[in-house]
Amino acid sequence: SQLMPRNFMPIALGVFALLVIVLNSAFIVRQDREAIVLRVGQFTRAINSPPANESGLYFKWPFIEEVTFYDRRNLGLELDGQQIVASDQELLVVDAVVRWRITDARLFYQGARTEQGGDDRIQIFAQAALRRALGAATSDEIISGRRAAIMQAVEDDLNRAAAAELGVRIEDVRIRQVHFPQATQERVFARMSSEREQVAARLRAEGERNATIIRATATEQGERIRGEGDGERARIFARAYGRDPEFAAFYRSMRAYDTALDAGTPIVVAPDSDFFRYMQRRRGGN
Repeated sequence: SQLMPRNFMPIALGVFALLVIVLNSAFIVRQDREAIVLRVGQFTRAINSPPANESGLYFKWPFIEEVTFYDRRNLGLELDGQQIVASDQELLVVDAVVRWRITDARLFYQGARTEQGGDDRIQIFAQAALRRALGAATSDEIISGRRAAIMQAVEDDLNRAAAAELGVRIEDVRIRQVHFPQATQERVFARMSSEREQVAARLRAEGERNATIIRATATEQGERIRGEGDGERARIFARAYGRDPEFAAFYRSMRAYDTALDAGTPIVVAPDSDFFRYMQRRRGGN
């Protein structure tokens, strides 16, 4: 009974030491995480790096190796209130979002250490890329005209810098909002309104010019058609007159009566005048 306490203590200490060693040796890598194993602060290996599927239980050397975990999923970075000077010297305030993920854990550890460190480094790269891309475009292009192309240029620029130095890939860049500072809004809107009025005046002038051309062309065509009609009419009359001179003389007299004798117009003519010879009882010409 006196030997049991003396034997129990070494056994208990051994079990406790073994438990500590096991707890410091084993680690679990989740499916949505990747791990890097460091030995005295130096990178030794990566586990479950994309696109591999290596989640599970792993072991390391206790006390001399440590494990750092990184997220395999896309990470987000918000850039709010970035002041950018466009190529037309207008000051803009830009809000943007960057989505990124780690592709090379070793390079990421060497360049950023932690995910927060990666956020800080990418923010610096993104600010520089935004200034280069937006600084080469006018304020109108940034606000409405070339937003998609500008975002693609920022993404490409950012990928070149971040991939080489941090081992990350920029998945997406989105400019959420672009607006002018309050002090310059009225001046910019007045300039934009003046430009739109100039465009409207030019379009109206072009429309009036085109309308004038169309009216002149229509008038010319109408006169030509009327001339052709009058000519055809004259030819028809000439053929008719040639076939029946008596009828032609009668028709001309009727036209003359219609032109000369308006309603209520007094006229004095001798009864035997040739003007009324077709209105006399005897046949014309007798």
